[in-house]
Amino acid sequence: MNAIVALSLINIALQSGAMIAALTIGRAPGWRRVRIVALLAFTAGLYSLARLLAELLQIPEYTALFTSSNIAVGAVHLSTWVWYLTSDEDGRWRSVPRALRWTLGVVVAVSVLAVVTGVVLQKGQFRTIEVSLLGLSFVKPQLSGIGRLLVLSIGGVMLISIGVLLRQTRRGVPGTRWILAGFAIFAATVFEEILAAAGWIDFLYLAEIGFLALVVPVTAQLLQRFTDDAKRLTDLSVRLSAEVQMVGDDRDAARGAFLAQERFAALGRIASSVGHEINNPLQYLSLNLEELRDQHLVAPSAEAAEALAHTFDATERIRRIVDGMRAYARTTVPHLTPIDPREIVRAALAAARPALGALPAVVEHLDEAPMVLGDEEKLIQAVVNAIGNSAHALERLVGRSPRLEVRTFTAPSGDAAIEVRDNGGGFPDDLLPRLGEPFVTTRATTGGSGLGLFVVRGIVDAHGGSLHLENARGGGALLRILLPAAPERA
Repeated sequence: MNAIVALSLINIALQSGAMIAALTIGRAPGWRRVRIVALLAFTAGLYSLARLLAELLQIPEYTALFTSSNIAVGAVHLSTWVWYLTSDEDGRWRSVPRALRWTLGVVVAVSVLAVVTGVVLQKGQFRTIEVSLLGLSFVKPQLSGIGRLLVLSIGGVMLISIGVLLRQTRRGVPGTRWILAGFAIFAATVFEEILAAAGWIDFLYLAEIGFLALVVPVTAQLLQRFTDDAKRLTDLSVRLSAEVQMVGDDRDAARGAFLAQERFAALGRIASSVGHEINNPLQYLSLNLEELRDQHLVAPSAEAAEALAHTFDATERIRRIVDGMRAYARTTVPHLTPIDPREIVRAALAAARPALGALPAVVEHLDEAPMVLGDEEKLIQAVVNAIGNSAHALERLVGRSPRLEVRTFTAPSGDAAIEVRDNGGGFPDDLLPRLGEPFVTTRATTGGSGLGLFVVRGIVDAHGGSLHLENARGGGALLRILLPAAPERA
């Protein structure tokens, strides 16, 4: 097997593999341009196939046929390179500049027409070329004047490709440096073949070595792009998974908030109805007890007087509980006025001062917050209840100094925020989801009725706001009230 046959077989095998790979990859979204590489590989392989047949048959007529046909194949191949290098990401022919499209079209058309008509060769004119260095001898047909002009025009197309590659290399297009290096070898072999075909030098055709020199950089560029795309796809998948998880968490949180709101609304209606039903007989009971006491209908013994006093205390406690239950339904705010959240907090701190007892001074961070529309008395009541809840938690604090902090600020959502935070024991995890329901309390053993946060939630809901309860970082409980900002006056 001589060197010509070996080169042809190697090139046919590599170009066939490259063509199959390019056709397969080109089916993927965003890789349509790679299908042009399949055409490049096909024409390169077809060129080598003609060379192989000419070498194996050693018949002058067939050698002339294969040599002339390869001129057309070479024109198509080099024009395809210009197409590949100047087209858009989808490899559309229309994306190639119009002047180039016309130039390439003319070169290919003239080449095919010249080959079909047979004007590229001098009929019956052959030369035997001896390459003593490689021990090769082969017959080469003689090109006509038109044939020589044609191969020179094909060399001009090669120069266009080199110019495009140089511009892309200066712009830093990934992979073009390696393709330019391979193309330099390819160009050298093509020009050597042009000179040999024109009869200006006597040597074997080397274009197949140039084809092989381009396989590696083009493959490397495609693999680099494939790797980059795979990395981007992985990053996008990770980001998408995180976003899906975030959306799912937001959906679950919104669903949980909606269900909680519905539950609290239902509990409010039930509490209001129960409170109303209890209130009527309670009034009769209180009036009758007062009647018994005022008219001395109960025996004036010490035991009876003590029992009557306890009964009055019990009815008073029932009345407070009923008022608390009915408060949720009475949190309508028909008269809304613009209020500064900082003034609400200052008034609430003044009202809650007796409940704070020996607690050290409350830490205040009253930053500017949007004005809100609301009933000032009810909003003060809500903040007083929140402060009182924290004060009771700090009464049981052991081992560290009690601290209560009240803040106002603008929430990221644009709402006005009021926060009450303590460094007590925090909310029990098992009760945290239910806090704000009637009779759910962390102070069941110390007389807590479980209506304080229930009333706070009712007032906040009536103002279109929201109540958030959580355990603060570093310990303690945090209560946050968010109220919608009042619309700006025109």
